[in-house]
Amino acid sequence: MKVLFLYPNVARARSPQVGLSSLAGTLKRQGHDSRLFDITFMEDAEVEASYSRVLSEYRPDLIGVSSRSTEWPTAVSILRMADVDVPVVVGGPHATIAPEEVIADERVDMLIRGEGEEAIIDLVDRLEAGSDLSDMPNLWVKQDGEIFRNDVRDLIQDMDSLTMPEWSIWDERHFREHYHQVFSPGAEVFGDLETSRGCPYACPYCLTPVMQKLYKGKGKYHREKSAPRIIEEIEKLRQEKDIDYVRFVDETFILNRKRLQEFCGLYQHIRLPFSFSTRPETVSDEMMKMLAQAGANCVSFGLESGNEQYRREMLNRKTKQQEVIDAVALARKYGVKTFAFVMIGLPHEDREKIQDTLELINLLQPDVFQITIFYPFEGTPFYDYCLEEGLMEKDHERLTEIWKGSVLNQPGLPSDYLIRLRELALAFAKRDQRWWPLMYYLEKHPPAFRVWHASRQARGLAGRGARKLLNMRSERRAALSGSGEK
Repeated sequence: MKVLFLYPNVARARSPQVGLSSLAGTLKRQGHDSRLFDITFMEDAEVEASYSRVLSEYRPDLIGVSSRSTEWPTAVSILRMADVDVPVVVGGPHATIAPEEVIADERVDMLIRGEGEEAIIDLVDRLEAGSDLSDMPNLWVKQDGEIFRNDVRDLIQDMDSLTMPEWSIWDERHFREHYHQVFSPGAEVFGDLETSRGCPYACPYCLTPVMQKLYKGKGKYHREKSAPRIIEEIEKLRQEKDIDYVRFVDETFILNRKRLQEFCGLYQHIRLPFSFSTRPETVSDEMMKMLAQAGANCVSFGLESGNEQYRREMLNRKTKQQEVIDAVALARKYGVKTFAFVMIGLPHEDREKIQDTLELINLLQPDVFQITIFYPFEGTPFYDYCLEEGLMEKDHERLTEIWKGSVLNQPGLPSDYLIRLRELALAFAKRDQRWWPLMYYLEKHPPAFRVWHASRQARGLAGRGARKLLNMRSERRAALSGSGEK
């Protein structure tokens, strides 16, 4: 069977998706074929013609959509661009947390909730055999005028039994021009790898509590690949893509100390720089030293808020402020760069609590930090909380990127203000606080902010243009050198 995967990457972020790669690998092992329709490198005006062309040339037997909540409107728009008699199945985060919305769309025939490797094989085998779909685990399906809503199957416990990801479906540009180049300037080809599934924590703004509830009684939720399997995947990816940097996408890479020790020992011969994510309270001096010696050059911390009480009471994150400070200090001690993630515009947050976040960033001085504006993803605990507290309307605007504004109605934190404050915080949070009065002035005076922002954008465009020209000249010299021309 031929399966066309649709990736509605409206944010145009360059990074191959591990989940789709795993599904493609699973299909390939079972003798099926797959292709990817990926809008990442297309202009909006190109999408319809490209989609129609792929459908005509590939002639798929099944269209599979993988979509996050912010991507769902784009996914629906693409599906409606061509009227073809091909069944459509939707998977990914949005189908899992908002199945009723997804199955209600007239272009959708079925959806898969939860993890998809076993489900996609079950589905294509049944479709090929013409078998009944109404009782298939993980599947919601429209059939004979009804919607059959099936429970999920047990979780795969042996992560090493998963098929190797199929990376060939991705445009080569996904492995280049990666945002992690800031941590390893000499690196050119980046590989993303998953070494575990099932975050053991339960942050209310995240999909994890939904998944934990969905899979209750279906097996151990947090599962890990063995250290030898991780090394095997890295070597395969390096052989196929010639990667020179590894990014582990797990939420908490270092939870299992025994596995970490074995991994660091095995990784010595790989000798590629890598990055990982974890929570500050999981870090120890011994671990950070071991990771740095193995090749780690960047650690990402999800801090979310700089107010310890708010983190504890609202975000279900028990991390103490000193643990955050100590974790960043340990990374710096062993030469590991830090990437900090925070949010603003959280439920019942005020400007004073946002100030605590800015103060924490200024104190920590992470090498890179990112600020997003809180967005309540449907199905998550915070989505329900925001509705119950009257902080948003049920039919609120769905944003395509989580820095384009807020859908909450909170006193003193309107959407346009949060957009302005985010831009200012990115520019000023790490600077000497003697500059902060300028930030406060621009925050309170939108016309002055617009002038400042336009000037900053112009400088950025000029810098990018100069870098592009230099890169073109370097590529031209390399081409001439390789051809023997002078």
